[in-house]
Amino acid sequence: MGTLRRGSGTGAFEAVGSNATIRVTADGERSDAGVGAKSRPHLFAPVDRTATVTDLVTVGEATLRFSPPRGERIATAREFVAHVGGPESNVAAAAAAFDLDAVWLSKLPDTALGRRVVGDLRRHGVRTGVVWADEGRTSTAFVERGETAGATTIEDRNDAAVTTTTPDDVPMGVIRDADTLFCSGATPARSETLLETTAALLEVAGEAGTTRAFDTRFEKMGLDAEKALELYDHLLDDIDVLILNEADAEAVFDLDGDVVPAGHSIRTRYDCGTVVVTRENPDHAVIGLEGESIYEVPPFEVETRDPAGAHDAFVGGFLAGRHRGEDMKGALLDGAATEALTRTIVGDAVTGSRRDIEAIRERRT
Repeated sequence: MGTLRRGSGTGAFEAVGSNATIRVTADGERSDAGVGAKSRPHLFAPVDRTATVTDLVTVGEATLRFSPPRGERIATAREFVAHVGGPESNVAAAAAAFDLDAVWLSKLPDTALGRRVVGDLRRHGVRTGVVWADEGRTSTAFVERGETAGATTIEDRNDAAVTTTTPDDVPMGVIRDADTLFCSGATPARSETLLETTAALLEVAGEAGTTRAFDTRFEKMGLDAEKALELYDHLLDDIDVLILNEADAEAVFDLDGDVVPAGHSIRTRYDCGTVVVTRENPDHAVIGLEGESIYEVPPFEVETRDPAGAHDAFVGGFLAGRHRGEDMKGALLDGAATEALTRTIVGDAVTGSRRDIEAIRERRT
């Protein structure tokens, strides 16, 4: 691993991944500057790799979740299992399952909990770029999983280090060099600073020709519908790929009834090329809108052990499919198969391989 202290600020950017460091300046240009210079490292890349393009880069928060055994309560459990979850980190893990070069960028405290988050994501094949902060904390949650009636989640996310992330904390060269940038609405809703940082990331990506993908995630935002709409309107002009749940269309955009007209309305509002509408009922088909075409893909039937992270897995699988050259329907099938695999596993992130996902998808070919 390599750590580079900046000339100003309280944190250190650490790029974690493979075995060779490429340093870039804050504006993304390559530099041979030493450790003491005002430069930051690009994410690690294999020695024999000459291109700096990353397939998918995500920027956001991850939460360390502690869960009692299935069927037990937080109030009485004696044991807890730790999992890392969050929209952006889960999406990166799903893309990595397809062998994409997936990167997660964030800000964490330099503590055992912060290191645990990075370690878990690396085990899922995700490369990580983290600013290690001297202040703030790791977001945590206690989650009762499985089919426990009235399952409880207790979140403890106040004063998290990630809420202070500024554009200067993000290696913009990674954003410019990526094929796709993904952000979710859950992250900019965390603080005004993160809102402005997300806006800056989308602007940089747009100028560089990086595909910008966004998942609205109203149910995870903790905002009322009016505030959520203000946030979307601030961020989503000219987004390339927009994923939203039909509950967002109804609650935030006041669009009820048929999801297809709702999707078209939102697509027009933000001038985005592709819209995917996921469903409140997991048994209902996902809808994709692109050009003049409408695509409909029903879910794969599996026995659900844990629904956590299923939506994020769909998003990651869908974006991976588009990156691999799948048409719209093929990408939706990749997303649905990835979601199905995740439902069979306890934990937020996909644990499996491209072969596992393709085996599920082949049930419909």
